[in-house]
Amino acid sequence: MVIATGRGSPHIVGMPLATPLTTFGDLARDHLEIEVTCASCGHRRTIDAASPRLRNRRIVGARFRCEQCGSVGLPTIGKQRRWPGKLAEHARKLR
Repeated sequence: MVIATGRGSPHIVGMPLATPLTTFGDLARDHLEIEVTCASCGHRRTIDAASPRLRNRRIVGARFRCEQCGSVGLPTIGKQRRWPGKLAEHARKLR
């Protein structure tokens, strides 16, 4: 679903939105990824939305758990190419 109205903020017009029917396969088609960050230990994992197990599964209602500590994972949807750049920028800020 894409907002196509002429009203509103310019950064919102034309921005793709997820709906309750959006699947992991839809994200893969739009070159988007889900990165899940653990709320407790900070472990990060990028979900492969194109995998056959997830392709037809809806995103709404999906539960994410940390592989290391089992705590709740917090998902973030973003462009595939941007994650390495974001991580590098974050690492520079920590120095």
